[in-house]
Amino acid sequence: MAIDITGFPPPQPQGTGGSTNSATNGSGNTAQAVAPATTASRADTVTLTPQASQLKKVESTIDAQSVVDGERVQNLKSAIDAGMYEINAQRVAEKFIQFENNLRS
Repeated sequence: MAIDITGFPPPQPQGTGGSTNSATNGSGNTAQAVAPATTASRADTVTLTPQASQLKKVESTIDAQSVVDGERVQNLKSAIDAGMYEINAQRVAEKFIQFENNLRS
C-alpha cells in the first residue's frame, strides 16, 4: 500500500481517471472505488538564496578562467628549445610512486 506524503492522490492508470472502478474482493463481492475526476496541477518553483546566487557567479568566473599557466608553458618551451631543460629522474620516480599509492587508497 502506498503512503501519500505529498497531499495529492496517487496517479491513476490510463483510462481510469474520473470513472468508477470495480474490484472483486476475496468473498466474491464487488467493491466500488471512485477516482477523482481531475487533480489540481501545481507548478513547482525554485528560489535561490543570495548565497547560492553568489556561488553560481563564482563558479561561472572560475569556469571562464584558463586552467593552463601560459607563462609557465612558454618558459618551459624556451628552456627545451635552448637545451637547458633538465629532467630530474628522482623527482619523476617519486611522483609515479605517489600517483600509484593514491590509486590504491
